[in-house]
Amino acid sequence: MREKGGKAAHLAFGAAGEELAARYLAGLGYRIIDRNVRVGHCEIDLIARDGEELVFTEVRARRDNPVAAPEDTVGPVKLERLVRAASLWTQRMNYEGFWRIDLVAVTSFDGGEMKLEHIKSITEPIS
Repeated sequence: MREKGGKAAHLAFGAAGEELAARYLAGLGYRIIDRNVRVGHCEIDLIARDGEELVFTEVRARRDNPVAAPEDTVGPVKLERLVRAASLWTQRMNYEGFWRIDLVAVTSFDGGEMKLEHIKSITEPIS
């Protein structure tokens, strides 16, 4: 299914989720540095600054699904790719400060309601 302008509906939905996530993070005081950055075989959805810390953000936008929430779709392989991409990006930019990987999960419900969940440091072990 295509929307106006020829963009596939799922791509437009994903782009809208990324835009919502970027506005949310900006509202928290993050400064968005870049979007949709390709590093190797991985794409970093958003790169931002949270104070002195660099934040690589994976955005997952999904329609409401009782089987799998958006945050449940980031498995070990994707997480490994995100860590590798963030490491490569910091090396290329000669960045030597602190950085982390966050997840912003956007869920769309029937009727247009959107729920946003921000999970910081998704590479840290949960205790």
